[in-house]
Amino acid sequence: MGQFEEFGKRIDEEVARLKRMKNFEDFGKRVDEELSRIKAFVKEDVAPGTEKRTAQFLREVSEKLSEAASWIEERKAARKSKKSANSPKP
Repeated sequence: MGQFEEFGKRIDEEVARLKRMKNFEDFGKRVDEELSRIKAFVKEDVAPGTEKRTAQFLREVSEKLSEAASWIEERKAARKSKKSANSPKP
């Protein structure tokens, strides 16, 4: 079955489900089902990839922060040595 046929079949199924809804209770049940399906999708399909990218991003940020801290410490040490070199010796 091609993608177009699969899509058409899914549309037909959804239309049939909508026609079976007779009242707000059916509508509410349908909304609850869809929310559960969306939550499962996010938990199983979206979250793992997002967590992986977030962990990598945090590692990169951590590395950049370490580099920035080293740069600041080097500047501080350079100023301190320059200051002590310029101060008069007794």
